[in-house]
Amino acid sequence: MCSVQAAVAGLQIATTVQDYRSKQAVAKSQQKANAQTRKNSDQAYLDDLSKIDREAVSASREKKAEDFRISQEANKKEAQALNMNAGNGVKIVQDIAGTYDLQFLDVARDYETDVIKLMGQEDEAYAAQQRRYNSIKPVTMPSKTGMFLQVATQATQGYQNHQDAMKPKTTG
Repeated sequence: MCSVQAAVAGLQIATTVQDYRSKQAVAKSQQKANAQTRKNSDQAYLDDLSKIDREAVSASREKKAEDFRISQEANKKEAQALNMNAGNGVKIVQDIAGTYDLQFLDVARDYETDVIKLMGQEDEAYAAQQRRYNSIKPVTMPSKTGMFLQVATQATQGYQNHQDAMKPKTTG
């Protein structure tokens, strides 16, 4: 027949094993959640970069279209002035070219501003990804060795308690 001390030791051991399994299941769930968080973070980062690339392409198209519009406008003004015989042809071209150069510089400055802003957005996107990665808590798997030591300690204690309970009581 089993003693109360042995039954208590058995329950302690079973509780320890179940506690280990429970901690292991929680740790594995957290690992899966962390992996999903990393995957989502990577996708968000790639989406941010894709958006930034689209904006860069759009800015480049705007610059090319504006450069073309300005050059066509300059050509038109030059042709009109030359066709009207409005004076010295060289001076007309120089005047229109000077206006064209200023407009070109304005477009170039606006484009450079857009590019600098986009570069800042890339840095922000990377920083956001790093913040998401840094917010992921590390997972600590429960220790099998720790569980075995705890089981051995409980078994030894249960055995000792059983031995003590079985000793004949001496009154002396």
